[in-house]
Amino acid sequence: MVDEDALDFNDREVVLRADLSTRDDRDCVWAPIRFILDGPRSPRPGERVLLVDVAGAGTCMGEIVSLAGWAACVRPDWQTWSGPAMPPGRHAPRWQGRDRGSGAAP
Repeated sequence: MVDEDALDFNDREVVLRADLSTRDDRDCVWAPIRFILDGPRSPRPGERVLLVDVAGAGTCMGEIVSLAGWAACVRPDWQTWSGPAMPPGRHAPRWQGRDRGSGAAP
């Protein structure tokens, strides 16, 4: 369940649309953010947003990792995925197949 206080629609933009099949090696997607004069502010790093796949495959929550101009780098939370199947292009976690605590490169 989504914490209602975590998604304040009046305070900030909370719904971002992205192509969830274009994830990078950190399993992140880039989503455009809107400029709305006198409207909700853009999300900030560390805040959660609702990601909507532009292809209509589904939705999930995500965390803002960083901002660059009018785009947000968002890490999807696959535990909240609503689609019938995972979108294509999903990368395995970087630690998969090795000891997470070793610090060794994959």
